[in-house]
Amino acid sequence: MKKYSSKKITIFFYLILLICQASFAYVENPEKNFSTKKNMVDESKIRWTPVKNIQATCEAESRKRKFGGFGYAVEACSFWDKDEDGNNICSIYTKVSTNMHTLGHEVRHCFQGKWHK
Repeated sequence: MKKYSSKKITIFFYLILLICQASFAYVENPEKNFSTKKNMVDESKIRWTPVKNIQATCEAESRKRKFGGFGYAVEACSFWDKDEDGNNICSIYTKVSTNMHTLGHEVRHCFQGKWHK
């Protein structure tokens, strides 16, 4: 069995720690404030549809609107439409069992569009 120096072991665990921290950097903080100055609309009708297969539904809705699908796993999705009178309609799709963060995230899309960086 090969022996490793304590310096190599320390470096290895330090790298693992950095990788873990980097992976959590992409997780949204539901407590973090954001500017409402980025709102694209100030009024929208919201339609919320819980579905059994969120991935299939979001992929289908995206393709229906000629966006090409997501190509990655989603927890929910939302899309803008106009009704016959030209009013904004935001359609949100979530799993049948969801949480406030996911729903709030999608509602933000209803007012700020594609706000992800």
